[in-house]
Amino acid sequence: MIEQDELITFLLCFLPLTFILLNYTRVRSLPGSRVFLFSFSFFTMGWFFTNFEGILFNDLFNLIEHVCCLCSSLLMLIWVIIYFKKRRENEYNRDS
Repeated sequence: MIEQDELITFLLCFLPLTFILLNYTRVRSLPGSRVFLFSFSFFTMGWFFTNFEGILFNDLFNLIEHVCCLCSSLLMLIWVIIYFKKRRENEYNRDS
């Protein structure tokens, strides 16, 4: 059964997705933007599978949901590292 709070959270996930799509050119200019976009994609898929598990193959889609959340978190961590490394390099190059 689909939980109402999970469905609402999934629908709310489309707000930042809309923001990202409307500002796609600015997002692409960020260092490591592909990693960021993949992270958000896994985040969105995780919320999709959270709702889909209530309809069919509960255990399978629950596992896929958690794998998506793990991938999203790891990719976000990688993106933050890339972002701050590039930022530090730019500050170093600007000071030189």
